Amino acid sequence: MVQNNVSKISDLVMNMLTYSKEREPEIESCSPNDIAQGVCDLMEETARKSKIRLVKDFDLSIDTCYLDPNGLYRSLLNLVTNAIDACAFDPDKEKDWSVVIKTHKEKNGIRFDVIDNGMGMSKDVQEKLFERFFSTKGSKGSGFGLLVSRKMIEEHGGTITFSSEPGKGTTFTIELPHKTPET
Repeated sequence: MVQNNVSKISDLVMNMLTYSKEREPEIESCSPNDIAQGVCDLMEETARKSKIRLVKDFDLSIDTCYLDPNGLYRSLLNLVTNAIDACAFDPDKEKDWSVVIKTHKEKNGIRFDVIDNGMGMSKDVQEKLFERFFSTKGSKGSGFGLLVSRKMIEEHGGTITFSSEPGKGTTFTIELPHKTPET
């Protein structure tokens, strides 16, 4: 129990520091698919315990590119964690829940989609989604996860968007531009 709480406090402090501090993305050569795979590997057991199928749909034409692997990893991890929670908290216990992590090579960059068929979000929740301290998870959420993710993606020159329908699920999309070692 102590270890679990220490981990939660550590995550909260790191999110607060990341949100409050100006940060330059640490751009390096990496594989976007490997980053997404790492998130899937970490969350596989959590999803399985909640009877949620974790589906990988990676564009194999994506080669190495220049990204901030740590910022991207933290952002994807946050989105996948939220997607698993959206399924686990779904009141419709008859669903076969799934979370799909998708990568796609685009003309000017890389796109990542995290798609769940969980509880979805009302219009009211959608309007407050990126407000500081707003969380639908009660005491389990800090309200910093999406703020930190958006900040890291925007620092990278990218965007994070979403679409959601109550009772049907949510899709979050991260789009990152191609970078070079100098940018």
